[in-house]
Amino acid sequence: MNCFRRTPLLVAVVVLAGCSHKAAVGPKVDPALETLIPEDTTLLVGTRLEALQKTPVYQKYLADRKFPQVEEFAKQTGLDPEKDLWELLFVSNGKNNVLLGRGKFANEMEPRLEKGGAKRFGYKGYNLIGDEKAAVVFISSTTAAMGPTESLRYLLDQRGASKGPPAALAALMKDIPAEAQFWAVYAGGPVELGFTGNLANINKLVGSIQTGSVYFDLRTGLSGVASGECSTDQSAEEVQGALKAFVGLGRLNTPANQPEMQAAWDGLRTTLQDKRVKLYIDVPQNVVDQFLALWMGRKR
Repeated sequence: MNCFRRTPLLVAVVVLAGCSHKAAVGPKVDPALETLIPEDTTLLVGTRLEALQKTPVYQKYLADRKFPQVEEFAKQTGLDPEKDLWELLFVSNGKNNVLLGRGKFANEMEPRLEKGGAKRFGYKGYNLIGDEKAAVVFISSTTAAMGPTESLRYLLDQRGASKGPPAALAALMKDIPAEAQFWAVYAGGPVELGFTGNLANINKLVGSIQTGSVYFDLRTGLSGVASGECSTDQSAEEVQGALKAFVGLGRLNTPANQPEMQAAWDGLRTTLQDKRVKLYIDVPQNVVDQFLALWMGRKR
């Protein structure tokens, strides 16, 4: 469970956001998960797995890819991610990080985890299963949470006081279409993204952003939008410049004998208005697999 000491890899797809023309009505969040969001949350990352798995792009290009956080959550809770895991919601206040999930949990999961070496210990009427570093807790037969044990205790401390996403995050969520299968909103404050490899420069870019949001939709390709509000005009210009350089480098590194991939880079563009920078991407369905391979690695 060491992967929960940093923001899940799912956040890494912030760089893969593109353009969409749907009405801004806000993403769908399961009510059972909404009521677990602490009032001081500054980062939310949602994944509607049921909707994602139904898209042609997922079925054709992503079904056999392994997403570490999804796999770890499924392993620790006894779920089949293809059948029984419906939705994931990552919540963080910059210090406490928890991954919430909705699904159909097996009744024998707690004893199975204990047989695997995990310990059971109580806290405020709930059974945490794991150790003092990381654990999982079953809130109900369809809701579970996992992450650092200290963060789980904090989550349970706040239970009952939550009224859903804090106002700052709720305002950002209004810019995200309901159809988005993946989305994230950030209201400022410390956050550790933990990007490596080709995505490492995103760490620095996000450090220049005060608030931001991202979503994508895989129903017809890879499309969505990432938006960030910077603290100064200069930092906004620097972020846009870095994004343009990123796109330019991608073009240069794409072989000339791959015209489809060259065309994919044409779908990436940036805009700058006042201190707000936006990154748009519209990747055609036929090159989604190659495009994702650049940033997430080849299929195993």
